[in-house]
Amino acid sequence: MPADDGWTTSHTSASAVTSVADAPYGRPQLSLADLVVSIWRSKFLIAFVTIPFVILAVIAAMMMPVKYIATSRVQVTAGAERVFDPIVGQVQNAVLGQEEITESEVELLYSPVIFDRVIRKLGLEVIDPSAQAAMEKAPPTEQPLLYERAIESLQKSFSAGAAPKNPVIRTSFQHEDPQVAADVLNTIIETYLEYRADLFTSSDRSVLTRQRESLMDELALADAALERFLVDNRIGDFDTEKTSVASNYSRITDELLQVQAQKSEVDGRLGALTAQLSLTEPTIDLYVETNYQQQLLDLRIQREGLLSTYLPDTPQVQAIDRQIENVQTLISNQGEGMGTIRRGPNEVFQALDQKRAELDADSSALKTRFDELRRQKNQIERRQLELIRLEPKYQELVRDRAILDNQLRSLTVREGEERLKREVTMSDFDNIQILEPARPPSRGKSMKKVIAAAGLLFGGFTGLIVALIVIFSRNTMPTAGSIGRTTGLPVLSSVRAM
Repeated sequence: MPADDGWTTSHTSASAVTSVADAPYGRPQLSLADLVVSIWRSKFLIAFVTIPFVILAVIAAMMMPVKYIATSRVQVTAGAERVFDPIVGQVQNAVLGQEEITESEVELLYSPVIFDRVIRKLGLEVIDPSAQAAMEKAPPTEQPLLYERAIESLQKSFSAGAAPKNPVIRTSFQHEDPQVAADVLNTIIETYLEYRADLFTSSDRSVLTRQRESLMDELALADAALERFLVDNRIGDFDTEKTSVASNYSRITDELLQVQAQKSEVDGRLGALTAQLSLTEPTIDLYVETNYQQQLLDLRIQREGLLSTYLPDTPQVQAIDRQIENVQTLISNQGEGMGTIRRGPNEVFQALDQKRAELDADSSALKTRFDELRRQKNQIERRQLELIRLEPKYQELVRDRAILDNQLRSLTVREGEERLKREVTMSDFDNIQILEPARPPSRGKSMKKVIAAAGLLFGGFTGLIVALIVIFSRNTMPTAGSIGRTTGLPVLSSVRAM
């Protein structure tokens, strides 16, 4: 039997030549070679499907404009504006790493503010005439939206990037006109430097100045609150008042104890003196007259004097006689006699009584002084309790004022430093260098070949898919080998198609 070359029509028994659809074996069993043969036989179908896509891709490629890409390089290193210097606290200054600085500068290059300023400098009619024409035709309500779209289109045409840990930023801008591409890119870099200077060296009042003025207002309110608190509570200086009250309390307490001790001492002495005075007689015997003979002599002399005037039996003489008789009787009964006792004030009693009066006066004075000191002590204790009650509020007011004062002092110092730093920074930006300004590119880049190749590939792939769909939808078998695999019967012969 001739060999199966895959290109001849097979001849088998009558049952084998029937349609596969009528056979009980199912779909044709195709090998990879059978599939390749089927695809090759469908080459005209694939070409028929591919050619329209290729034609459309070529037409689209011919319509694509040539883009000229202008490039530039900018070197960015750490500068004073990139140093983190905290306004408050004791945190040490920190400097960003080179990679962080480069990434932040790249992000700054993509700022819409820069592209807005570029459009205002060069004019939208120079950069994108079609967008300018669309804005002129659009109603006023839609012009802001079209302008934002023009900014987005300008951003998409610009690119910037840097290698990791590399201070050099590569920038590029593509445009249909090489001169416009270079001019726009140089304007972007120039505007970037201006915008960067505005960010780091703003001539407006800084945040520090506004914060300082705000803190001054808050400090004035804190002073007013503290003054009102002191006036309402009749306090000149709280700390001085507290110290004075504590000193007065200590002094009066000591004095009160001393007065109490003195009063106890005086009362003790007064009690002892009173007891001693009760045992002392207020009067004592001064002297005693015991000369009865002298009295008798005096009476006789007096009788003789009366006899010179009166008779012996007169009542005056008889009275004297009776006195003389009584004295004589007394002398005869008692002898000479005890005499007459004369009494007078006791000097010891008088001295003791005078001392008692003095001690009693001292005791009264000490009692009065003790009562006054105790009243003053109670008053001071009430004042102390009042100061203790007021101290938390006073400490809060003082603490708030101290915090505001410290913050104001720090901000004032920092504001001076920032002003000096701003003046120095405005005069010099040595950390930014333009290594390579943009120049008009001599060669443009086009997407024509890429679009044409993409159209060819897409058309070919689409044609291949269509061919496969057609191949697998048929019930016929392309080669003799597929007949044998599908029916399970041997192929006896095959004849090449004429």
